[in-house]
Amino acid sequence: MRSNPFIYTISIIGAIFVGWALFNPDFNGTMEYLLMLIFFIIVAWTLLLAFVPHRRERRYIMTVFFLALLLRMLVSSVVHNFLPPGYFAPDEPGTLINGWANAQYWLGNNGAPGAAGSIYTITGIVFYIFGYKPNILFLLANFLGALTVINVYFITKRLFNTQAARYSFIAVAVLPSLALWSSMPLKDVYTQFFITSILHLTLRTKERFSLSVVVMIIGLIALVGFVRIYLMIIVMVAIAVTFIPVNPETFMRNTIVIAIFATTFTLFFSSYTIQSAAVYGHTSEGAFQTLQQTRQGFYTGGSKILGHINIGNPLNALMYSPLLLAVFFLAPFPWDITSSIIHNLATMESLIWYYLLYYAIKAIIRTFKEGNFDILPLLVMIIILSVAYALAISNIGAAYRFRGQVSVLLLVFTGYGFYLRKQEHLKKYSSSHASTEKRDVGSSLSPLTRGT
Repeated sequence: MRSNPFIYTISIIGAIFVGWALFNPDFNGTMEYLLMLIFFIIVAWTLLLAFVPHRRERRYIMTVFFLALLLRMLVSSVVHNFLPPGYFAPDEPGTLINGWANAQYWLGNNGAPGAAGSIYTITGIVFYIFGYKPNILFLLANFLGALTVINVYFITKRLFNTQAARYSFIAVAVLPSLALWSSMPLKDVYTQFFITSILHLTLRTKERFSLSVVVMIIGLIALVGFVRIYLMIIVMVAIAVTFIPVNPETFMRNTIVIAIFATTFTLFFSSYTIQSAAVYGHTSEGAFQTLQQTRQGFYTGGSKILGHINIGNPLNALMYSPLLLAVFFLAPFPWDITSSIIHNLATMESLIWYYLLYYAIKAIIRTFKEGNFDILPLLVMIIILSVAYALAISNIGAAYRFRGQVSVLLLVFTGYGFYLRKQEHLKKYSSSHASTEKRDVGSSLSPLTRGT
């Protein structure tokens, strides 16, 4: 049963009306915040009407979306009302300051704009419209984080099944670090939303071509490039891999081709990394030298680690990659390596993360055995991002934050891993139950019957 066009139209009109009301200069901050919340909920409902025709499934998705949104709103409230500015992200206060400076400059109230940068532009636009009201900016981040949860559901469902999608859905909704990074107006929440949206729409296009969806993908790629240009390159590779024909006869050939492309763009990524991070020292020619300089730049603060490692040449980069990848995925003590509250909280979450990562790896192995090569675009994104970040970042706090872009994709596989575990348990239960019934039947027979 498809969605009612009347309800779909009413939802769009409602969203337009609330959006128009948001620009009323007579509203105070609280009213604007509530109107923005209503606007976002209507937008989410409209998207679900467009993508989910079944009412029962739509109700379930909306319920989890509400829970994810409320969790992120709660985290935002705690972080920004009870903790010092920049407690989890030192660059957050600068984002607000530069965004406000840009808004004032555009309004003609300031002689010089704030620092250049995509996140400062986004922040400036929000402040230009609403004035200096950070709560509305935080709500935007909360909403995009909750929408990312829905994207993960769609991706997992298209790659595996509905039950696996529900497991991934819940994991992304409640994992503390993902909730934390989508409670602050940083680049991370935007990139996670854009990337998961692109992957979802790309898988949808592979199933059934639609020109409007292709246009949306192109627009999202442009937004990814606006926020973090190097991610645009990686996303384009992932999209290309999606449409490579894979079958048992050509699997080895295509794997080699994909590996070559992944290696090439990992190196290409490194030349752009220096543009997205703070520039330390002098630049030098060569991808590995650029990676090494970026690595040296991140080696600061209480969470710096493995600063003695030099990846300025291919041999060293290859040799140290296993160690650096292990630190990137498994390091349990981000931020200051001390007995601090942040340290202890992150360590507890790491125990959960190890559990989720185990099932993700198990699902990836099983998927290849099943011949489901539709997972290749996700794997390309995960592999390139993981290797590049592991090599370039020598700060566990920064790695912990950047890992969110990888973990949100890995949790797609975690959902399928949980599904496989449930199927194994059901199979064992059925086998043991059948054996018990067989023994019971055998014991109920008379000696004469058993003898015959």
